Amino acid sequence: MKRRDLFKTAAALAAGATAAARQFPPDYDASKDLARADWQPVFFDDHQNSTLIAFADLVVPGAREALVNRFLDRILAVETRDAQQDFLNALAFVDGESLDRSRAPFVDAPPDRQTELLSHLSHPAHRHFLTLKDWIARAYYSSEAGQRELGDDGTPPHGVFPGCGH
Repeated sequence: MKRRDLFKTAAALAAGATAAARQFPPDYDASKDLARADWQPVFFDDHQNSTLIAFADLVVPGAREALVNRFLDRILAVETRDAQQDFLNALAFVDGESLDRSRAPFVDAPPDRQTELLSHLSHPAHRHFLTLKDWIARAYYSSEAGQRELGDDGTPPHGVFPGCGH
């Protein structure tokens, strides 16, 4: 086999090994998948998911209803191993602190103990708290509820914008 043929064969094999991009219909709404009654996490285990729900709703009220946990589950499932581990370490740290302070995992701690722990982690802000807060806030404010809270009424902007030459 000639060298050129070897490269052609290797290139063809490499091209065939990549997965085709998933195609979605033009009217596809991914948020409906997150709202399904039979939704199951693909990245978090049940305990991590429950912990995230409880923690997120204290950090950003409304995060539970905005399904922040479900959005983050899907995002983290395709994130880098480092990003995944950083998030899980932060979530485990919250649980460990809760166990030390109230003898219960965060999700099972009384609400006043959860709030107390959140206050402790946020003043001064602990690295793990900042990691979780950043992910939670970005997920919430990219949701429909978060966008409404920021004043978006859902209508696209129209007209001329001063200073914009496009």
